[in-house]
Parts: sequence; structure tokens; C-alpha cells
Amino acid sequence: MELTYSAQTTDFDPDKRYRNPQYFDRPEAGVTKIVVVGQWPNVVDAYKALDVEVDIVEAGASSETDPTKMGVADLRDWLTAQGIEFDPKAPKVEIVKLIPAS
Repeated sequence: MELTYSAQTTDFDPDKRYRNPQYFDRPEAGVTKIVVVGQWPNVVDAYKALDVEVDIVEAGASSETDPTKMGVADLRDWLTAQGIEFDPKAPKVEIVKLIPAS
């Protein structure tokens, strides 16, 4: 079985199985390959220790690099990649406030 670990909230492929890496606590039995979207070293390390094939994909397919201009899904991925915790149900106006001042 193949799993995709991603913090995305939209654009799911109905033919794939997804897990949110924010809630990862241990590898699932029967997994032969995982695709990890973003930087989730705990997920990667746990599956590699079991000799499961791991593919890592950069988070945010968008070319936008300014988090204040990103769409909600990309902004959530960006915050997650930065290690910034947020309420996944919070509206954009609230999560934009979490962007660190540069």
C-alpha cells in the first residue's frame, strides 16, 4: 500500500490514500511506499527505519514565495514547513497574523 503524507486541505487525488503528517505518531502496517510532501523528518525516518520506499516532494506547487500573497492552502503548507502551529480551521485573516515579521 502507498500513502501520501501531506498537510494539504484540497486537491486530493481520489485514487490515493492521504495522511496528515501533523498527526503522525507511528508508521502504519502494510505500507510499501510513502510520498512525503514537505519537510517531515519524523515521518521519513520512521518509515526508512522499516526499509519502506520514501519519496520526498517539495511543499507548495505554487511559484509564489511571499507568504502574505499565497492562497490559503499554500499558506498553510508554508506555515507547517516553518514549524509554525496554527488552527487548521482558522480563516486566512487569522493565519496571516502568524507570519513572522522579516
